[in-house]
Formats: sequence, C-alpha cells, structure tokens
Amino acid sequence: KCVEMMYEAIPGVIIQLMAIATSDKDVGTSAWLSVAVSAITTGFASATISYDWDTDPAKREYAPDFYGYIPAKASKRTVVFVSMLLFTAGMLLIRCTTIVLLGLMGGSWAFLYIGADLGLYLLVKILRGDFWYWMPFGALEIVNSIIMRVIIKIIVDFTSIVQFRHPNEIGGVYWLFGLVLTMGSLPVSIFIASPYVDEEAIYIASLIMNYFIPITTLCFTVFLLNIEKKYLHTFWSIQRGKDKTMAYFLEGKSDAIMF
Repeated sequence: KCVEMMYEAIPGVIIQLMAIATSDKDVGTSAWLSVAVSAITTGFASATISYDWDTDPAKREYAPDFYGYIPAKASKRTVVFVSMLLFTAGMLLIRCTTIVLLGLMGGSWAFLYIGADLGLYLLVKILRGDFWYWMPFGALEIVNSIIMRVIIKIIVDFTSIVQFRHPNEIGGVYWLFGLVLTMGSLPVSIFIASPYVDEEAIYIASLIMNYFIPITTLCFTVFLLNIEKKYLHTFWSIQRGKDKTMAYFLEGKSDAIMF
C-alpha cells in the first residue's frame, strides 16, 4: 500500500491538479470527481494501514503504550476510521496543490521546497542519534536508512499516516510538525506564486486552501476527540526508535516481549 501511494497515488493527484490548473478550457465535473476519488482512495489505504496495525492483538500486547488508541466501541471506531480517511485525503490535496503552485513557478521551486523539508528532517534525525533505520541490512545500512527515511517522510508529508508517528519511523512530535508545516505551506506558496502564476491556478489553490484546511483540521480534531485519551501523548512524543526498542526489554511485561 505504501509503494502504491508513493509511486502511483501521490504522483497521480499532482498530475491531475496540474492538468486542471493549466487547462485552457473550463474544467468539467468529471475532472474534479477523478481528483476526489483519487484522494479518497488514498485516504482509505492510509486509514486501513493505521487501523489494522493498531487493532492487531499481538501489537497491542507487546506495545500497549503505543497501540490501542482505536476504541472498542463500534460507533467510535467508525468515527475514528472515517476521520482518518478524510484528513488524509485533505492533506493529500493540500500538499499536492502546494507542489503544483511551486512547479508552475519553475521546477526548481518545488525541488527546493521538498529538498529543504527533507534536509531538515534528516538533520534532526542525525543530531538526535535516530538516523539508522530499524531494518538490519548489514553493509547496506547507510543506503537502506537514507532510502527508507526519505520514502517514509515523503509519504507522511502527503498523507499523514497515523501509524508512521511511531518512534521507529517519523516520531510523534515531528509527525505533528509535518502536519502543521504542510497546512501552512499552501497559503505561503499562494502568496509567493501570485505575481508569477496564472490567476486561474491561484483561484483553484485558494479554493482548496479556504475549504480543505478547515475541513482537514476539523477531521483531525474529531479524530483526536474520539481516540483513547491515554494515547494522545504519542502524537507529540519525542521518543526515539532505539529508546522504544530498549523499552521492550526494560519495561516488558513478559519474557516473550523482553526477548
């Protein structure tokens, strides 16, 4: 699912929005419907990943301080799943619109934005001693860590998959920072691009900003209000991957978990 998001869903939405923004003709309902279906489908895949990992009995047993935020009550589970789906779809549209606007100014702007974001993330990981990825590949450890850190970061930037706030991946506080940064980047990009980009593209971007930033924020708020409250700290946790790994041994409730 992550590979599909990285190499098909995310580029697909960017291409569709670019085509709409640069079209000389009136954009029909079918084009917008196609974008909506792509965003919702990606949101469904993202929500499914997080839901399946969190409700797995084995994962809840060996990591009860991280897995278990989805409540037992069926109605609340539905609300949590739908809110995850919708705020992922919203984040995808917001991020893709930002990339499209910067791309219309020139490819270098889009690459500068993505590169600066990735560079800051990797720098923070290195300075915190949290750069090494959890998959052991021996001599390929450096290459593997760079590739996986970059791929996961890009996926999270566009989708904010809740599962990837795990210390082994993005980490709670940086996951939340990335969510806020993505939302804040769209109005900034509109301001920067306004003198250089066609008015129609600015109009479309403004519509997405005015509607989807509030809607996405609302969906994320609904999500936080309906999960188990004792897991809220995982969304701003500063725990590193290796700290989480050591905690299995130091705080494990059984020999199996400690092993």
